Amino acid sequence: MAAGVLWGTTGILVKAVYAVTTMGPVSVALFRLVVALPFLAGLVAVKRYDLSMTRRELILFAGLGFCSLTVFVILYLASFAYTTVQHATALLYTAPAFVAVLSWIILKERMTRAKLTAVALSVLGAFLIVGVMRGGQLFGSRTQVGDWLAIASGLAYSTWYIFGKVLGKNREPAVVCFVGMCFGGLFMLLIAVTAGALQIPNSPTAWELLGLLGLVPTALAYLSYLTGLRLIDATKASVFAIVEPVTAVILGFLLLGETLSYDSLLGFALIVSSILIISLTANSTRPGGRRQIIE
Repeated sequence: MAAGVLWGTTGILVKAVYAVTTMGPVSVALFRLVVALPFLAGLVAVKRYDLSMTRRELILFAGLGFCSLTVFVILYLASFAYTTVQHATALLYTAPAFVAVLSWIILKERMTRAKLTAVALSVLGAFLIVGVMRGGQLFGSRTQVGDWLAIASGLAYSTWYIFGKVLGKNREPAVVCFVGMCFGGLFMLLIAVTAGALQIPNSPTAWELLGLLGLVPTALAYLSYLTGLRLIDATKASVFAIVEPVTAVILGFLLLGETLSYDSLLGFALIVSSILIISLTANSTRPGGRRQIIE
């Protein structure tokens, strides 16, 4: 939940960066990690965590860095350039529905009728926010383009739970964060250089905002989340971060004057409902009624 509150500040900070600089999402995403990495590197060094890894772990960390960080962050930050903080964050939270499906396929977690219902509600809610239910075109406006980018980021985001769960079994959360971000930063740098999209912050204000973006909703948030992920299953862990869209909606209203239309508000409610349904079914119990904690 702490991670969710910290993640909820992302949209406001990204909007602020876009307002004071010409940097694109690739550069913002890259510098976000550049700021976060020294913090995590210092923590790993102080704790003297083991960084050695097998070939299998190397492949998994590369997958974590590319899918769960590079692709997710670029898509998510790009969505803020087109749509509102409230829309982007709400649509990102189609991720638990993706997690329910991927966890069933990959981690062999149970897929129940309740989870299937939650997935359906999440899809319906996303369609309401995007405007598809009103018969509009799929990419009929700038806002809709941002909305679809946010949904795509939700799919990429869902892989974080899968990789994090597998790698977190025998690794400290700080190590998973640090190594994953190293790979993510490397992939982002390659994309930025290849595409000619690398831009340097051009003012002290931009550097300050990127510093906050790298520390608060990145380093501290991911570390908090992975710490919790070691104690509960992947689907349930994704649910507890529900406070992120709530935080984003409140901040978007208070700081940017954003409001949700009736369709969007209903869609938001359906997505939140789907997350709550998943939460109710995420606790597994063993015979005898004892709660199962998946380490």
